[in-house]
Amino acid sequence: MANDDLIFRVQRLYAAIGAVEKADISKFMPKVINDGHRIGFNQDWSGGFSEAELANFAHSLIHNIASLEGHIKKWATQNGQDKAKVDDAFNSSLALKIIKDLWNIEKHPYPPRDGGHSGKSPRADKIEGQLQLTTRAEKGSFVGLTFTPQGVPKILGDGTAKVIISGDILDKDNNNIGGLHSTALEAVKVWESVLSDFGVKL
Repeated sequence: MANDDLIFRVQRLYAAIGAVEKADISKFMPKVINDGHRIGFNQDWSGGFSEAELANFAHSLIHNIASLEGHIKKWATQNGQDKAKVDDAFNSSLALKIIKDLWNIEKHPYPPRDGGHSGKSPRADKIEGQLQLTTRAEKGSFVGLTFTPQGVPKILGDGTAKVIISGDILDKDNNNIGGLHSTALEAVKVWESVLSDFGVKL
């Protein structure tokens, strides 16, 4: 029973990741522009969601990552594990600190005191749907995008593509200090490592 709540929260975390990642890009149809002589496409990777809806998906992921800390600590205490490992993982991860700062400014006015846990006063900017193309590790790998005459997005090459909900993370001076999606996934990996060290099977 002690495991059930923690595992369910991890499952919610993965569900939040699934909500900001879509591997089937063929569902993201562009607006087709056909003047009788040429065909063009106006692509929007928002998937039909509004700016507020996209931001809500992103902040749901932020919430699930940041709030997991306390639940892992509670589980560790109840199961004879060293909860100090949770603090150590958090303190050594800039990604986790940034995610927690982004979570806190949803609850408290910006900017955070003393720059927050990260010291950078981070905030998310321009949360939107984005196409992410990734090549394979092998030399010569490539990936590209084209459209069928009907406007269906199609991937070229041997790489992969997915549509993600992401944005820029800016510091107090409006410097870009990272991408929201990549920072969130980096933070998730830290929690996965802690849970694995505790012997929790995900």
